[in-house]
Amino acid sequence: MNTKELISRAKAAGIDTIEIYTQKAEKESINVYEQKVDSFTIAQSGGIALRGLYQGKMGYCFMEEDSDDNIDLCIEMIKANAMAIESEDAVRIFEGSKNYPTIENSEYAMNVDSQKKIAFLKEIEKKLQESDPRIAQVMETMMESECVDTSLVNSLGLELHKKEEICLFYAVVLASENNDNKSAVDYRIIRSLDDCDVDAFVDELKEKVVNKLNAKQVPTGKYKVILKNEAMCSLLSSLTGLFNGENVYKGISKLKDKLDTQIFDEKITIVDDPLKKDGISSSEFDDEGVACYTKKVVEKGVLKTYLHNQKSAAMMKSTSTGNGFKNGYASSVGIRPTNFSIEKGNASLEEMCALMKDGLILDELNGLHAGLNPISTDFSLQASGFEVKNGKIVGPVNLITVAGNFLDMMKHVEVLGNDSYASLSGVECPSVMFDGLSISGK
Repeated sequence: MNTKELISRAKAAGIDTIEIYTQKAEKESINVYEQKVDSFTIAQSGGIALRGLYQGKMGYCFMEEDSDDNIDLCIEMIKANAMAIESEDAVRIFEGSKNYPTIENSEYAMNVDSQKKIAFLKEIEKKLQESDPRIAQVMETMMESECVDTSLVNSLGLELHKKEEICLFYAVVLASENNDNKSAVDYRIIRSLDDCDVDAFVDELKEKVVNKLNAKQVPTGKYKVILKNEAMCSLLSSLTGLFNGENVYKGISKLKDKLDTQIFDEKITIVDDPLKKDGISSSEFDDEGVACYTKKVVEKGVLKTYLHNQKSAAMMKSTSTGNGFKNGYASSVGIRPTNFSIEKGNASLEEMCALMKDGLILDELNGLHAGLNPISTDFSLQASGFEVKNGKIVGPVNLITVAGNFLDMMKHVEVLGNDSYASLSGVECPSVMFDGLSISGK
């Protein structure tokens, strides 16, 4: 769509300011099963989102087709939508930041022949199947890549563009022994097929699943617990809303009125880093056109900032932190972290076990949607992992429940690991050892 023509006609129609947000995405997915291509899809999506200030109200229009033929229709839709809105939310179109950062990400070298990608997946599947006789089935071996182009233009002179890419592969395996079945999944983000260590991936996934076989329950009680990096990541990912400025303003975050106060153990520092090189959620600007910047959200246990978009910043008489993002071109602007990480410590897992002496390593938490209250942060979750005695791992455990309160347990951190796991949402955590959590077992 000709943005200059759209802006000109919008002004002539009485729309004071207008914003044009365009997003185009292309996604490729290849799935291999039993050495055959089970599915191969290429999909394109996207569209245009417009918003304009008309008679003091913000009107909206969303379309998949961004043809110039739709300009007049878009303008009429914006005006009609604005007149129907009754809320008094302080929404405005942003004139732009003074400066914008540049992220020098590595380039994805994924423009390779499809047959090479298929051969790569077949190799992973074959090596997983042959890695251990206890691997009963490789249930899925898939590669996905996505490229998203976003542009943001408005009548105040703002013109921004960004291109975001990601490519990953993952596998799901089933292991079986003595009538006990366990499954596991793992993934890798890749820049080049040639640089990927297939053997290392296969070995790690194999160990991840076979080590869980023949697990047992432990007695109910209070245990010292090491939440392994992946489990810690899943828990924190479910609670990033605590730092959401709009949630804080509405009183549905327990962190209301906690700025500059000690909320966690002093060992905990959490950084939101949208400028991280090759970060999963790196971005130079948010979906409102605000320049992104790196910030310490929690520093040595002290809450330093909430995360804001323009709306929540206006509510709290603050400024946007560049965390206003959409979930798609047609969605409203919400608030979410970017590369949101707990800074890791210095201890290896072996050293953490030695310090703990007796306790549990929990590497998987289930039931987060049902067993976690995101407001109170109370949780009661199915868990599995390993038992530690005299500083050594003695065997796997499952069929247990771990319960506690996130805000409380984060005040009782004993050790931070030197490892790290990053989820596809951009949340990254090390393994963390806690003083004591309630375990329900046999």
